[in-house]
Amino acid sequence: MDQFKKYLISTDKNLDILTCESAFLEYVGRKQISNMDLVVPPQDMIQLRNAVFAIDPGGIGLSCFRIRTAGGRLNWVAANVEKAEEPDETVHMELRDIQSLKADGALAQIDEMTGLLNKQTITERARVLTQHYPKKTFYFCLMDIDYFKSVNDLFGHMTGDEVIIDVAHILRDIVGENGVVGRIGGDEFMMVLENISDRQRVREVLAKIRETVESKYKGFRGSLDITVSIGTALFPDNAVDYDELFLLTDKMLYRAKMKGRNRYIIYTPEVHGDVLHAQEESAPMAQRAANASEKVHMLMDYMDRFLQQTILPIHTAMEQVLAAFDLDEIYVFFDDLKKSRYGITRTVIDKDNSRIDDATMAMEFLAGEKFQKQFDENNRVQINFHNFQKDTNEKDEDLIRFMDQKYRFMVVYHMKAAKKDGYIVFLNRAGSACRLSESDVDALTYFGRMVELTSVER
Repeated sequence: MDQFKKYLISTDKNLDILTCESAFLEYVGRKQISNMDLVVPPQDMIQLRNAVFAIDPGGIGLSCFRIRTAGGRLNWVAANVEKAEEPDETVHMELRDIQSLKADGALAQIDEMTGLLNKQTITERARVLTQHYPKKTFYFCLMDIDYFKSVNDLFGHMTGDEVIIDVAHILRDIVGENGVVGRIGGDEFMMVLENISDRQRVREVLAKIRETVESKYKGFRGSLDITVSIGTALFPDNAVDYDELFLLTDKMLYRAKMKGRNRYIIYTPEVHGDVLHAQEESAPMAQRAANASEKVHMLMDYMDRFLQQTILPIHTAMEQVLAAFDLDEIYVFFDDLKKSRYGITRTVIDKDNSRIDDATMAMEFLAGEKFQKQFDENNRVQINFHNFQKDTNEKDEDLIRFMDQKYRFMVVYHMKAAKKDGYIVFLNRAGSACRLSESDVDALTYFGRMVELTSVER
């Protein structure tokens, strides 16, 4: 195994450099350097200054930050920081280039942007704990930055990257010795709190994370509140293996988002029941259609999650779309049009309650020549059966059959780029009061594309 590259430097309390090794100057590609802010990005300098300020004279601390190297690359370093006794308070740092560490010649274990563990490393850490230490009790957490796509859309990806880095700093500082933190993609993080088995203690840690992010980003740039949602479960009490633990925790994250975001939810069997096998995951919003803003944010969230998570929650996503758009049925077909790969239908119990069940459907006519001619440039067909005329000779007999079965409208998206030719079909029955707007149809098309892209990725 390779060793860390180490560099020794000394600064004053303002981080003006007093002495440094020639090897460090070579590392950063400079003949001389006066202050750390010349090679450390601004957002990282804030963290470094705070870390140095927090160390008492004569004390020792640890900080992680990025340094711009001679080649222009931002490398993460871990710094052992020692502050001398008063009066001079000289700061001595031993910098270790943690990105120089390789494991058996494989990729580095560190996420390049944040300095946290990368997805592969922290996932393996959790798997090892569940497989080889089945009696070890620990809390497992998944966290998203709420409405993160809005940050990128409003302020650009550079600002989005800065938010991710700052949130990573917050997680690492608060979790500390309680466990490890990793970035598993985009704005998604995983925490393995292997040194916490007490429910009250995990509440304190998660509450501090939530409150710190909320406070830091209240009214961000005058127009946006940035918060986080966290799902949590306890091993081995709540799950038998890693896959079950991940899925259970992901469902708690989903519930945190559906309940309004900016919160954490810890799985509690007495409260949440057997959510791993339940079909009512979308219940928090199943009794009402979402407003336009909720629909947009929901689809943005799912785009990020679909393309980055190990487990694809397509069935859960379909339930949420069905509820948000006030639909009655959704079906997904790949190759075989005689039976849908996925299908759900909503059954009305009374005026205030409904139930979502699995369903199957055959739609062989989708591949027929008459129907194929109806797809537009966006690979979709939308049909309002209310305006459908039986005596129109050009219409497909199968569509007449659908009208006779009391369907009101149908939107079909053709997933041509999927690994296997596929379709996603959205249906409402004649008794529905739902009227889809053009923006709703566009949004459903967007969802179809997400399913299509996910199929390509996997």
